[in-house]
Amino acid sequence: MPVARPAADVVDAFAAELDEIESIFASCRGARSVTGFDIPYMPVEDGCLVSLWDAWNRFLRSLTLNACSGSTLSLSGSTYAPVVARTEVEAIAHLVANKKGKAYNLIEGEPKWFNPAHLSDVMSTLEVDAALQTSVISAIGATSVALGPVVIANPLEEVRVCRNFIAHKARATLAGVQHFAQGPLISLSDHLRDLQAGVETFSVWRESMTAIAETAAQ
Repeated sequence: MPVARPAADVVDAFAAELDEIESIFASCRGARSVTGFDIPYMPVEDGCLVSLWDAWNRFLRSLTLNACSGSTLSLSGSTYAPVVARTEVEAIAHLVANKKGKAYNLIEGEPKWFNPAHLSDVMSTLEVDAALQTSVISAIGATSVALGPVVIANPLEEVRVCRNFIAHKARATLAGVQHFAQGPLISLSDHLRDLQAGVETFSVWRESMTAIAETAAQ
């Protein structure tokens, strides 16, 4: 009988990647900004945030494809199995072939993994174990995240909005970031370096995303 693949491997790889990104972010404090542009920005900080969001999307992709490839051992010790086991290539091809009438859309053959509604439909289409689907979608769609004794608002939408500003630097996208900020913003860096109980926002995001990943893989 095949051995169940541990979801812990996917979560641990994600957490390790986020730790590396945070280390780079910490080392770029005081780095030069691009000041000639209408909105000052720091290229290294921008890259760290883009990498954070990219890592999150790849984590959700890996967790989903791992779950549809065969039996998965969750962090809680439960074993989940898909209705039909599919390799990565088979899973993506199945999504393409069955996209008609589904909530998810595809960009170059890939769905928006970060979108809870799309991901739910993707996992259903791939016939991932229903209990695991519920665990994943509930975790990423929760309004709050518990970091030990502290409970904070789920930052995933905030991270997405900030990443959107990096891709489309304009007053309108900076206004989206301002919605989440504690005070007036001149640049995105003001928000990323803002302190929450003595911890920079970027580090709070990293810790929160790791916690969400662990909850999703229960």
